Amino acid sequence: MKDTVHVTLVLWRPDWPTVEWTLRSLADQTAALELHVLVNEDPGGADARRMRELTQQSGVPCHSVTSTGENRGFAGGHNALLAEVFAAGAATAVVLNPDVSLTPDALENLVGFEPASSQAWIAGPLLELANATTLQGEQRIDTAGITWTRTARHLDDMQGKALASAPSQPRQVAGISGACMLVTRSAYTIVLTETDEFFDEDFIAYREDAELCLRATQLGVDCWLVPGARGLHVRSLRGTTRGAISAVDRLGVRNRFLIAFKHGCRRPGGRHGALVRDVVVIAGVLVRERSSLPGLRDAWQLRHRMREKRRRIRAARIRTAAQARR
Repeated sequence: MKDTVHVTLVLWRPDWPTVEWTLRSLADQTAALELHVLVNEDPGGADARRMRELTQQSGVPCHSVTSTGENRGFAGGHNALLAEVFAAGAATAVVLNPDVSLTPDALENLVGFEPASSQAWIAGPLLELANATTLQGEQRIDTAGITWTRTARHLDDMQGKALASAPSQPRQVAGISGACMLVTRSAYTIVLTETDEFFDEDFIAYREDAELCLRATQLGVDCWLVPGARGLHVRSLRGTTRGAISAVDRLGVRNRFLIAFKHGCRRPGGRHGALVRDVVVIAGVLVRERSSLPGLRDAWQLRHRMREKRRRIRAARIRTAAQARR
């Protein structure tokens, strides 16, 4: 188990050409790997059957492909797979999107990275933007880790900048994109034990990776960008453009306020700038983007649940700080 890289992949209404692209890159990896797949909203199991065929055709070692009749989302799907992987004794797991193609040595470089200054860590590769039609790299950065603005918006660091400007050495960052994220056993154990969840399943598609890393860093888990590990990422929505897809806008609003309720003054950015941005977002929803009203309503209805989670995180943070002083 220790020498095998366990890769978790969650599918929902998959785009099969892109999935095959991802599988081809896994088949070319220099590191030994084992793939674990969960297919959301696949009651008849048709997508799971096709996925099994594709893994056999590509030659990717696959431990399991399971389906669910419901949509458990990114967070729920990966939580189930990570629990299975770490219960079986894995030292690390790599959370991967089915729209990422890794260079042949990417997994080897990720699992080979071990920062001297960290006891527990989450790490990720440098990803390049890929054209959705040709699946070719655009020589522009997709993500060099997650960064937060003073108004509590989280962004993919350096997105859109020339690939040549990317950092060459590992560096600590505020978070790692869930498109490709290595999780060590120690990081998984700390986050799960101290907060009773790894990915927060109340976050539906978007911001769950940023929220996880925000929570993890409060507990002493570091996040590292490993630029020696690289890959391509197909991203249909880039940057912070709104109005393209109403569902995305709605979930973005919803999850912004879930983070606000869950983390309170611990939310990154300047406190005043974040509050001003909150007011601007609410006003924008009420006046112009009314399709996002359900997202705002959902967040408000979940506020007590999020505040209870905040109390749990606070207690865990205090315990962690006390242990560090011993």
